[in-house]
Amino acid sequence: MMMLLPGQLMAITIKIEAGQYDRIGVPVRCPVPEGIPANHPFILISNDTNERVPTQLDKSTDTPMVTWMLEQPLYSGQSRSYRVVLVDGIPKRIQRVTTEQSDGAIKIRVGEKPVLEYNVDIRPCPDPAQAVYSRSGFIHPVYDPAGNVLTDDFPPDHYHQHGIMFPYKRTTFRGDFVNFWEQSAELGDVFHREVKATVTGPVFGGFITGLDHVAFPKTDKQATALKESWRVQVYKSEEVFLVDFTSRQQCATDDMLIIQKNHYGGFAIRGRRNWGEGGNFLTSESKDRSNGNHTRPNWVDIHGPVPAKTDGTDSESGDTHSGISIICHPENFRAPQPVRLHPKMPYFCFSPMVLGEFNIEPQRPLVSRYRLVIHQGKVKPDEINRYYQDFAHPIKVSLEK
Repeated sequence: MMMLLPGQLMAITIKIEAGQYDRIGVPVRCPVPEGIPANHPFILISNDTNERVPTQLDKSTDTPMVTWMLEQPLYSGQSRSYRVVLVDGIPKRIQRVTTEQSDGAIKIRVGEKPVLEYNVDIRPCPDPAQAVYSRSGFIHPVYDPAGNVLTDDFPPDHYHQHGIMFPYKRTTFRGDFVNFWEQSAELGDVFHREVKATVTGPVFGGFITGLDHVAFPKTDKQATALKESWRVQVYKSEEVFLVDFTSRQQCATDDMLIIQKNHYGGFAIRGRRNWGEGGNFLTSESKDRSNGNHTRPNWVDIHGPVPAKTDGTDSESGDTHSGISIICHPENFRAPQPVRLHPKMPYFCFSPMVLGEFNIEPQRPLVSRYRLVIHQGKVKPDEINRYYQDFAHPIKVSLEK
């Protein structure tokens, strides 16, 4: 039993308000209250239940934030309050979201369940004769809560598609055409550069990494056009895996990168290999691959059959469905962004260049935010809409003394 230090009940109350949306199983964030000693552990006690709510300090933003998972539903119009209590330590027995770097990848787990891996090392192409497709700086595999892999890497029909990635197809850099998407063109590529931070905790785990978008690699014209950072946070949740992804792309030199008009490119995901025929898409507008291409939905779900795994095996008997819903933040550039839903292959991307050319200019970084809801079973549109509303309109938080 964790003992509180004498006199450590703070005269601070944190109040949260649902506003006009129902809130279920979502993260809550609040600036660290003034008066808490630096680096001193503390917990929240719900005034509704008098029970402790695990918290975690997030120092990856300009303002340090207290983060916790909403421990019970907060419906439209409702509010809840918590009192702040200083403690002598956080108990290790709390299930944690663990981030570790091993085997050339950053791996995140919720408890014992794997969620995703970010590839630090360059992964070789399975065909040694086509080494040009070797790649780092992408997320694969992504798992569902049953342990099924939902993404693909080096699919034989398109070796240049790698799990979750963020390259551009048609660009101009220093007056020359550069293709960062198709590695076979040997005009551009994206590589992992550095691991800036990793975090493990009772509320979320994650990482911040740096990537380089390199024009004309391995030539005398080689130059880094963009420096990008990825900030990925995986939250402690059970029925679904909830992941927040933020990309910040900025010019690496005084030269802008021109993103030309094109029918695809940008933040992309390649789904499980057998989803080419057995899978599909669903958008927030109830469209699929037959009628959803280049529409502008709030979210897209990519889904299909997976093995029914009840004992840790890979038996294909009794297939079920799983999927990944990717939500586009309404503050993203040209949101809601057009989507490229491929008519045959299990991949899609958010593609603002469908609407016309744009520039990434020096001193004006392009910030893009997406939320992933990784689920077992068929997608539940009402549930994903609820996650969208929370992403777009977070819970209101205030401090009372």
